[in-house]
Amino acid sequence: MEDNKKNVYVTVHKNFVRENIEYPDRKTGETKTFNSVTLPKGTIIDGVDVSYYQFTPLFVNPSRFKGENFRDIPLLADKEVWLKKDALDADGNPVLDEDGKQVKDIVKVMPAQLKEAINKGRETYLASLDDKAKDAREASANQDREARHAEPVAR
Repeated sequence: MEDNKKNVYVTVHKNFVRENIEYPDRKTGETKTFNSVTLPKGTIIDGVDVSYYQFTPLFVNPSRFKGENFRDIPLLADKEVWLKKDALDADGNPVLDEDGKQVKDIVKVMPAQLKEAINKGRETYLASLDDKAKDAREASANQDREARHAEPVAR
């Protein structure tokens, strides 16, 4: 069999990944495992905010390039990824269907779109950290200047 399918590697911080979650197989009773990835805040695909949506990849590997705190997730380039999230009403309560089962909001995306959205969200997040650090440095410098120019308090 010819393996001409390409993988797209999505990389996320380990805090967004749960590995080897155990569950009993309904038919055999055998204990099996699965992986779950929750998308970070700021993940936007085609104008749709998919922050906190989840998907279940077959494989999760330690990141080869980003270090021990990141995980690489190989996804088949030509196979859709189904992102799922519990549907909630305006009050934040779960929405149930006629059978009493919880309704899921599902967004189907291609792996390349997912990778691009996660990377763009990470860049935006890191840029905001740079801005906050710059603001903190400026505030600290202003406080130092004010402290130096303040008149001594007479006692």
